[in-house]
Amino acid sequence: MVKKIIDSLQIAAAFIGTVVGAGFASGREIIQFFSQYQAWGMIGAAISGLLMAWIGTKMMVYARRIKAYSFNELVTRLFGEHLGAMIQCLIFLMMLGITGVMLAGAGAVFKEQLGWHRLLGMALSIVICLLFLVKGSRGLLWMNSIVVPVLIMLFLILFFTDKPGSVSTSNPQSAYWIASAVSYASFNIMTAIVVLVPLARDIDDERVLKVGGLAGGVGFTLLLLLSNLMILNHPSVMLFDMPMAELVRPLGLIMHLIFVIVIFGEILTTFVGNIFGLARQMHSAFPHFLSPERSIILLIFSSLILGQASYGSLIRVLYPLYGFICTALFVYLFFARLPQK
Repeated sequence: MVKKIIDSLQIAAAFIGTVVGAGFASGREIIQFFSQYQAWGMIGAAISGLLMAWIGTKMMVYARRIKAYSFNELVTRLFGEHLGAMIQCLIFLMMLGITGVMLAGAGAVFKEQLGWHRLLGMALSIVICLLFLVKGSRGLLWMNSIVVPVLIMLFLILFFTDKPGSVSTSNPQSAYWIASAVSYASFNIMTAIVVLVPLARDIDDERVLKVGGLAGGVGFTLLLLLSNLMILNHPSVMLFDMPMAELVRPLGLIMHLIFVIVIFGEILTTFVGNIFGLARQMHSAFPHFLSPERSIILLIFSSLILGQASYGSLIRVLYPLYGFICTALFVYLFFARLPQK
């Protein structure tokens, strides 16, 4: 019983850690999809988070029932061989782009918040990634189990020490808040599935997946609402690449440094998770040519090249584009029927 509880909590942490990357932890992603719509964005954040909880859990259970080794097998089962192959390529390229964003985010943390060279943050991310990937899926679970609880604790401290502000309900773009909410859920869950599918295969009890997935989804929804509310209370932080870190500055140097470390840790959880899931996908597609180790090296090298672009510009251009592309797939997953046990 205790082991099942621990496994469920690890799945919940992995769910949150996979979705909470550079864009979320820094606050840049929240501004892009929710904060610009003022109070409507709060409603959109709630809808978006709950949709992700439902679809994410459903796809983990689906993957376990068909014993999918990677995202490839799940997509082939859902969409057929030919359409599935096209979707695999599309999601792979999107995930590779996001992995590049993670490295760019690591560089932005070191440059903007610490005043150090951005390449130092990128190099440290790669070294830590390799150390955790040696342990496979268990290494990924334990990494999230360490970082995610600290993130939740800091967000709660920040929320309860934050001075309340007023949130306006008037915004000329408010008509688009629901589309933005669905777009955010679609983009995040489609990319998270690449990581969650290999994890689901290694869990013996389906109930652990259901409890862990739903708990992780609800936990993420609460974090999303808290973060959006704090940004709305301090609109001046929207000018920074790391707005959440700017919110922490008034709490003192030590708290700011801790939060910067946590942001860096959340970047790492998504970076490591993406490399883990994409390496499985590459090995599944080309088992005789690409070993998991060779796949990891190629992915890290490609991400390093993509990460040379500006972090803020990558978020502004890639994330809305990915959300638009993923919406149709997300709707299909919503209505897909689970296979029999």
